[in-house]
Amino acid sequence: MQRRTFMKSIGAATAAGASFGILRHSRRAEAYWGEWPGDKLEAMIPVERQAKNVLELYLYGGMNAFDTFYTVPTWGENQERFLHAYYNQTQARFGECGLGNTLTEEFAEDANGLMVHLGPWVAPLRARPDIVARMRVLVQRHDLLPHEGANPYALTGSRLGSPRLAGVGASIQRHFVEQPGGLRPTPYAYVLYPGVEFPTDNVLAASAIGLHPGSARPLSVTVDPNSSLSQLLGRPTVGAGRDAYDAAVDHYLASYQQRFRPGGKGQLTRSAERSNFEFAHFARRGAGELANVLSSDLFEGVGGSQCNDNAGTDKPRMQARMAASLLTRAEDRARYVHWIDGGLQPNPSGGHDTHDSHVEDASRNVTHTMQALADIINTPDENDPGKLNLDETMVVINTEFGRTPYRQGQTGLNHWPQGMATVLIGGPITAAERGIYGAITEDEGFAQTYITPTENRMLVMMALGIYPFSSQTFAVGDVVGAKDQFAAAQRLRDIYMGLKL
Repeated sequence: MQRRTFMKSIGAATAAGASFGILRHSRRAEAYWGEWPGDKLEAMIPVERQAKNVLELYLYGGMNAFDTFYTVPTWGENQERFLHAYYNQTQARFGECGLGNTLTEEFAEDANGLMVHLGPWVAPLRARPDIVARMRVLVQRHDLLPHEGANPYALTGSRLGSPRLAGVGASIQRHFVEQPGGLRPTPYAYVLYPGVEFPTDNVLAASAIGLHPGSARPLSVTVDPNSSLSQLLGRPTVGAGRDAYDAAVDHYLASYQQRFRPGGKGQLTRSAERSNFEFAHFARRGAGELANVLSSDLFEGVGGSQCNDNAGTDKPRMQARMAASLLTRAEDRARYVHWIDGGLQPNPSGGHDTHDSHVEDASRNVTHTMQALADIINTPDENDPGKLNLDETMVVINTEFGRTPYRQGQTGLNHWPQGMATVLIGGPITAAERGIYGAITEDEGFAQTYITPTENRMLVMMALGIYPFSSQTFAVGDVVGAKDQFAAAQRLRDIYMGLKL
């Protein structure tokens, strides 16, 4: 049975190409989920400034702001604080790793007029002036110290336990699949996991859908040489009887649907569970198309090294390779890829969680991941179709919290949500928006002017042209100081993203 015949049999196809009935936005009959209301359009990022897709790099475990994107070289001198917490070790390791001649590099003034530098462990990005020219650092702050609470909040913008807790990929997947002509079996949103254990840290919140329908779930992919996903997409357990199997499911699904037609006539009664199953069956029939997207070569292992430290399998480069492939395809291109990074050699505490060996681990893992990111972005002289173009792609660098401005033990740093940094590169961010929003103070290392993880998530949605306010996502009260949705969207666009329109 052809897909169009299947779609007619379940009453899902319409002249407008809409998706399954239960998925429609309730705001008004002709609106699709995430569409901007007509009276709010002036607060939207203009279409020509929107990103076509987003790559989000999430440094699981906690990236230190003070030796990466918010370094002030004079802070903490003779006090073993900030960059000087382990200054001698940092300087020595920087040289050993061959990262350049200058430990830090001036970037921009913060909200207090203080010149902030880019630190040692983002040297691969510093080596790319074209990337730095389109970089906007956002100071961020929250109050959740444990990974178990900080990860869901940073990944979704909602606190653990909220019924609307959903990864931003769910909003993006839903928006594009419900657009006229947008229905397809291959996802618009993916979450790439590195194949390491996340015992209780709730990193899987990136794949949560909250109050969204099942069709909104981004595809979770474990990027590992031992992955069996490519094989499973071939549906080996069905074998040669695949067509007969699908036809049987079509038949039983059609029979089941009749129970949702009162008196056997009219439109199907709305049912979330039925619609979720319909979409799952539709996607399963399209497994062959997904197999072409996630080809087996993307799961082939590669070796890697950084700072003279070797790794048997270089997960960051494997994830970077897959992200670039998904975001640059000629067909079935992704709109959002969430790269959950655990580093080249994850700290035993988990990824970038450096309660000990901070300098050794950060110099290896953060630097290596930043190099892997830089390597999939076209330079100004390149036109590699398999690499990202910053005119089309916005890169987001995110983490659940920073690290303390003071030592933990003899070699480590503890969790520090009180003052951290996230980064936007490319897409709507041009040279005019380059710089810093917010400020951290030297006395305690607390953020004084900052955004929240919730506002961070709304920025990603807005960059792709998605309206961030709904009962499934966020409210006006989630934007500090906003009195209505129009003012909230304007603040997100004009103040946080700094768009010069």
